[in-house]
Amino acid sequence: MKKILLSLCWLLTLPAFAHHPDNASGTFELDWHTSQIDKTIATGVFQTMGLRVDNDPSRAGVKEEGGEKILYGIALGFSIADQFAFDIDQQVKVTVELNASNLNEFFYAYDRNGVVESVHRVEIPEGTKGWQTYEFVLDRARFANRGYSETDFAISAGLDMSNKLLFIRDIQFELIGKAANHNPTGNLQLNIFEKKSKERIAAQIGLYDATGRMPLPTENAIELQFFETKVRSVEIREELDQINWPNKNHYTMYVDGFYQANIPAGKYTLVVMKGPEYPILQKEIEIKEGKENPINIHLEHVLDMPSKGWYSGDVHNHFSRQNATANPNQIAHARAADLHMHWLYALGNSVTTHFDQYAWGKEGQYKEKDYFIASGQEDPRTDFLGHVLAMGQNEFVRYPDEYFHYDKVSKEVHKQGGVFGVAHMDFAQFQQNIALAMLAPENEIDFVEIFQYHSLNLNDWYAFLNLGFKLSAAAGSDWPYMSLPGAVRTFVKVDEFTPDAWNKALQEGKSFVSNGPMIDFNVNGQDIGSTLKVKKGENLSIKAKGYIVPSWDLLKYASIIVNGDVVKEVELEKGQKEIDIDLELSADKSCWIAIKVHGEKAHDIVFQSDFTKRVQAHTSPIYVEVDGQPTWSKEKAPQIIDMLIERMDQVKEMKYERHDNEAWESPDRTEEMLDAFRPYLRTWIDQTKEFYINRKKEIVRP
Repeated sequence: MKKILLSLCWLLTLPAFAHHPDNASGTFELDWHTSQIDKTIATGVFQTMGLRVDNDPSRAGVKEEGGEKILYGIALGFSIADQFAFDIDQQVKVTVELNASNLNEFFYAYDRNGVVESVHRVEIPEGTKGWQTYEFVLDRARFANRGYSETDFAISAGLDMSNKLLFIRDIQFELIGKAANHNPTGNLQLNIFEKKSKERIAAQIGLYDATGRMPLPTENAIELQFFETKVRSVEIREELDQINWPNKNHYTMYVDGFYQANIPAGKYTLVVMKGPEYPILQKEIEIKEGKENPINIHLEHVLDMPSKGWYSGDVHNHFSRQNATANPNQIAHARAADLHMHWLYALGNSVTTHFDQYAWGKEGQYKEKDYFIASGQEDPRTDFLGHVLAMGQNEFVRYPDEYFHYDKVSKEVHKQGGVFGVAHMDFAQFQQNIALAMLAPENEIDFVEIFQYHSLNLNDWYAFLNLGFKLSAAAGSDWPYMSLPGAVRTFVKVDEFTPDAWNKALQEGKSFVSNGPMIDFNVNGQDIGSTLKVKKGENLSIKAKGYIVPSWDLLKYASIIVNGDVVKEVELEKGQKEIDIDLELSADKSCWIAIKVHGEKAHDIVFQSDFTKRVQAHTSPIYVEVDGQPTWSKEKAPQIIDMLIERMDQVKEMKYERHDNEAWESPDRTEEMLDAFRPYLRTWIDQTKEFYINRKKEIVRP
């Protein structure tokens, strides 16, 4: 009890809100410095050096006590003064003095040579009270301003969704051990060519010396926008991104066909990656002292999907474009990741918007060769009803005074020629099944985002397909919140590639999602997205092939899925670069059919333990209507409808409990608007329930 009271006393002496950040990440600087620390930040979406914490940064601040400044916050980042240490490779002793009364642990992370992930846990014994001093040693510290907002060291009270506060009185750093020596330099001149055309092509690269250290990128590297900052040293984060990168060091950079840098002489490992249609190259090179060192790389376009009409895209990333000058840099990333259609999303909450776009519709499109970038939106966006996506419309469709009217937004997006979808499938935090349940009966949903953080999230999608809705599969990386752009992607088949044609084909279900494998799939010769009209007893000839560039993975499994059930699975004893699957069925009832393939690489996601990351792909369905009957599942749909109705009844009176994503901006406004929306919501739910009740009657009718 004393420990709890002490914590309360601390909290009661703090300002109600120390700061009100005005940006998407919730980042701001705190007035807390030492001779070794020249910048201290708090941030709400804390993703740096392997540390991931989502929190309310408005609770961070600095208070005076006994003539000393006490720093407090849930997650805090520190920039080490360059005059003390910059771009080193040395052990550093850290001494932290903090109040341990309300803690049982804390975490720290730092900029380390050789790896991206460098998170460590310090356990605090039960019953520990008051100010305590903790010492630990950072091995191979680098301090090259590579953490978020050019920080080098970070500390937090917890991981993931954390709300405990740290109170810090002092942090000291001491260089110990022997500093690493650096060789004299040679000049690297790296050229990357497409093997057949011999044209220079953009790509993502890693360059690592014998100790695993990557030289800092020069201005030849493309800048990547990461929330409000721009970086050239790009982290492939283990938790969210990594599944294919072949090197232990996940620091990388993007280059536009040519990269030049003076780097220490010696032997290096070079990694080059450019989307799953190309091999991942790993090659040993040597840089000779005082000389020019031309290195020419020729990447073969092994799986040329555009030649078959398939163009890859990412339906969910956040980049701001204040004006057209941002376009060349943004499309350079699209080319480096081989994303032919890259949708750049503005983002909103009930109070404001972030990642704004300077233009929409055709005016917001920009093209180089057969690569496009264009504007889209993730808005409305609440934990209560979910997050929705729209792209291709002529303007940002937003009703801030009627924020919960998702239906009004979807109708206007469609009126303007855009497409509308639901994000984050099976992610319980976002109540995505409610937005889908309410809007699908109004024919307002074109696609669902089933592939994210390398995990296929199929439960809700399968359920709504089994209710007879035709919903296209899409994949979105959700940079900078989740994975790097193109980590997962949507392949869409078009006759003539433009953003409008790509959207129309997605709307028609001509899509598959992938983070490596490709899929060919047809039923009676009809491609993905088709609707076959057959008579009962007719033969259905299902043919599919999965194939992959072997340096990404080898395929092990392929499944034919009918109404959510695996009716045939091929399992290979040893992974191969191709996997074939064929099946003959009799058309005894209407159904939907899809194909899934996946490879050998897989591991669980820590921060979302229900999900597993795999190299995999999944098609949108081919629909089979037998004797003109809808494609719902008579066996599964009634139970699905019962569960939906029960859930909607709960939502009618559900309290608004959790903070929205920008916890420092929108919760009060969201709760206020939900209260005003409640009468409309009850009516809307009742009308939607009536739809499902009637559909259930149709389904169970003999």
